[in-house]
Amino acid sequence: MKTSEVVQNLKTTLGNTIVGEMEFLNEWTLETNKENLKQLLSFLKQTPEPGYEVLMDLTGIDYLEPFKRTKVVYWLHNPTNYERIRIIIYVERDGTLPTVTNLWEGANWYERELFDLFGIKFEGHPDLKRILMPDDWKGHPLRRDYALTEESVEFKHGVKPKVPSEIIPPNKKNRFNPLGTYVKSNQES
Repeated sequence: MKTSEVVQNLKTTLGNTIVGEMEFLNEWTLETNKENLKQLLSFLKQTPEPGYEVLMDLTGIDYLEPFKRTKVVYWLHNPTNYERIRIIIYVERDGTLPTVTNLWEGANWYERELFDLFGIKFEGHPDLKRILMPDDWKGHPLRRDYALTEESVEFKHGVKPKVPSEIIPPNKKNRFNPLGTYVKSNQES
């Protein structure tokens, strides 16, 4: 079954689970809400159809505007027809989502990474703790308003810390502000 057919089937059977949809270059993105996330993902994983049984990735994108929130993206893959679908959900800062570790065991580390770097908590997760940053670390480094520091940090697994200003040469011509937007230097006109 093609992804477009799956989306049409979803609209008739579980239409209330879809908040928004977008199709671009034959790839579909569906937006849902917290209450319907597990139901939608369970439906899509069913075999033989729809058959999106592989969770390829689970990632996040942090936003400051129009208000602070994080978009969580579930990338699903159907190994029989090689089609993919994205499921997105917006969660407020320090918000919670239901875990999907009971659908995909591999989601365990993905969810821990989102917790560690973005601060999203997953209800029912079997072992929700930091995975990349030290256990006593304060804050979540992939949030856009996270303060950048020159502090040397002791990482797990014997990784030697480096101070960014010692390994990245300063570039006086091109500058970017903390939000990643370009700022003209005084020398440019």
